[in-house]
Amino acid sequence: MDFKRLRILRELADRQTVGATAEAMNVTASAVSQQLKTLQEELGVVLVEKDGRGVRLTEAGLAMAEAAADVATAMARAESTVDTYRRGWQAHIRAAFFPSAAEMLLPGLLHRVKAIEGLHFEAHFEDPGTDGFAGLAADYDIVLAHSVDGAEVFARHGLEVLPLLEEALDVAMPAGHELAAKARLTAHDVVGYPWLGVPVGFPFDTVLRQIELQAGTTAVRGQRYPDLRVLEALVGSGHGICLLPRYTARANQKRGWSCGRSLGSAPAAALWPLPVRRWLPVPPSGRLSACFRRKPR
Repeated sequence: MDFKRLRILRELADRQTVGATAEAMNVTASAVSQQLKTLQEELGVVLVEKDGRGVRLTEAGLAMAEAAADVATAMARAESTVDTYRRGWQAHIRAAFFPSAAEMLLPGLLHRVKAIEGLHFEAHFEDPGTDGFAGLAADYDIVLAHSVDGAEVFARHGLEVLPLLEEALDVAMPAGHELAAKARLTAHDVVGYPWLGVPVGFPFDTVLRQIELQAGTTAVRGQRYPDLRVLEALVGSGHGICLLPRYTARANQKRGWSCGRSLGSAPAAALWPLPVRRWLPVPPSGRLSACFRRKPR
């Protein structure tokens, strides 16, 4: 059984299409198809089947793709062990951050990873909706993600998920807003005010829809924008209220742009997991994950 063919199968499981798999592996689509056909002949089972204009993995294909991840993990560990004896431990880690996570965690993290000899850490910035985070794991070793639906949304994609923290979502409003007189808010308190928000599919929009369900009415939505700093500025200028993460919005609260109030029974906690592609190598002794797990000051 050829390991390269197993890797192609795993890439197809992650990327869903032959074209995307070929691009990731820097080969032609026909080469991918040929290698998959050869692998099927070697194993004597059908691994892929037609699905409209594309293909999809069969049950056997999905099982083999999972096994391929285990094989790749073992190979990576073996190669890392050999390299450690040859020239000392080394690793190149590519990590994806969404903007507010980068603002909160990256400055301190970069100081700490410098202390890990042999580690080259490369940060990239991605800001998809919740459904898009799992796909990023095909291109990055580590992906910082957020979800209001728990870590299961990532774990079911075959990713290892390390929860980092839960961050409450507060209702942000301009300083002096009439709602600021209340220490704690309900869905009925807030639903009737003009709302600013994020694009459809982003976690905070899901929470606002649940607030609407609890209140039994539809909120009036104004501007939608994916950048929390822009939303904070709009809130501070009196254009509406919105949901903001408690810790990452705290700096602007100190400047007096806006103030936040907790929301009672509405689901208002954002989980920030760390999806890790299972077959990619990570530093020994959990040193890198320890850098991520330190509590923010």
